[in-house]
Amino acid sequence: MAENLANQALEDDEPLFDAADVAIYLDDKLVKYFNGNDMASISWTTDNVTLEIDAQGAGTAVKNHDGRGTITLHLNRASDTWQDVMGFGASTGYHKIDITTPYEHVFSSKALLTKNPDINVGGGAQTVDAGFSCNKISLEGNKAA
Repeated sequence: MAENLANQALEDDEPLFDAADVAIYLDDKLVKYFNGNDMASISWTTDNVTLEIDAQGAGTAVKNHDGRGTITLHLNRASDTWQDVMGFGASTGYHKIDITTPYEHVFSSKALLTKNPDINVGGGAQTVDAGFSCNKISLEGNKAA
């Protein structure tokens, strides 16, 4: 019986993720209609800390202040956001991206569409991955205690 209570307690702690709780905004406009399971990908260019070791094994840790990275929105081409992105072109205009999930808040106020995304036309869902290069991508926790 004690084992059943312990198993029940573990099951009660399991989170139930709902993708409908994720909100992605591009230039303060809600992004809708994605390409299946992936809505966005975030990748930072550099490590937060690097470790350098000299010839005798002494190490020095260096904090990196470079928050550059890429935010890719995985869109269905029927999305209004894709229509907006096509209007951007590969321009020098900055865009704001704000992503909130039940677990984190990711945002960048200086995102550039550095090139038009690759497009494939076929018999499946018509999708496009619009990648934005960002000067700084900020990451904050968003989970309620």
